[in-house]
Amino acid sequence: MQKETANYEKVWNLLQEYIKANKESYCQLQEQMKETDRLLKEQARETDRRMQETDRRIQETDRLLKEQSRETDRRMQETDRRMQETDRLLKEQSRETDRKMQETDKQLKTTLKGIEKLEKTVGGIGNSNGYYAEDQFLNSFSKNMTIGELTFDSIDRNMHRIRKGLEDEFDIVLTNSSVLVIIEVKYNYHHNDVEKVFKKIENFRQLYPKYKDYKIFGGIAGLTMPKETIDKASEFGFFVFLQEGNDIKVLNDIVKEYGLK
Repeated sequence: MQKETANYEKVWNLLQEYIKANKESYCQLQEQMKETDRLLKEQARETDRRMQETDRRIQETDRLLKEQSRETDRRMQETDRRMQETDRLLKEQSRETDRKMQETDKQLKTTLKGIEKLEKTVGGIGNSNGYYAEDQFLNSFSKNMTIGELTFDSIDRNMHRIRKGLEDEFDIVLTNSSVLVIIEVKYNYHHNDVEKVFKKIENFRQLYPKYKDYKIFGGIAGLTMPKETIDKASEFGFFVFLQEGNDIKVLNDIVKEYGLK
């Protein structure tokens, strides 16, 4: 009997220890569950906070994008406005340029007409003066067909010829049986026209080959003549004639022969 009682107490003690151990485990489990719950709640709050922060950032990003879009639209509208204004100014400038060009063209045409009219007037005066000078010298040479010791048989005015594509005209030409003088006449003989006599002589040679054996001299004649012209013609060996009343004054008779070579 005592032995059974001892076993019973032993079993009871073991049961009490088991219950105590389980109770401690249960308490520990509850503590762990509470800690886990706390951590989960804290993690949930952190997650919510992060989600709210993310949502806030998304909203801020959306706001910035909308603001940037509005600014971009504003700038695009401003650019479009400026382009339209530039296009308007360019068109206006183009119209103004066209107007000025038309006005300039009109003025130019008017000016050209004035110049043409003036050229005709001046040319007419120049031709008249030229014909008058030729008349004066032709009449004087016709009265006395001599130059120094040279005597001439004939005198021609405005000798004109076309031969083998070459064309020229010679104001006054004095000839005898062996000598020929080509005289270019101007109302006012400018020094720049003196050298043209060389070309006249050369053309005469080609246009009138029948005078190939003649001694050819050049000469200039003017109603007025500056000293520079006289000096230049004398240097080239041309006769220089000046009209004095109804007579001819020879300013240079030291001449050079330009016969055919």
